[in-house]
Amino acid sequence: MDRSGRRPQAEGDAGEVKPFPESLCHRCAAPPRYVRTGTSVFILCPLLPEKYPRQPVLQCELFRRRDEER
Repeated sequence: MDRSGRRPQAEGDAGEVKPFPESLCHRCAAPPRYVRTGTSVFILCPLLPEKYPRQPVLQCELFRRRDEER
């Protein structure tokens, strides 16, 4: 968290800010969908039965690294 009490955020390929930069979800081939509300961002996983896993996801049996060379 930074001084304001907020978590740091990572920028995505298109410059959008992504929450929980340490989460595996951002690097997964699944691919995740970001659901934003007025005060929160949820990461929807298309593979998990629990569609909105608790963040940050640091290990996942279904994780497959996304091909970064596109």
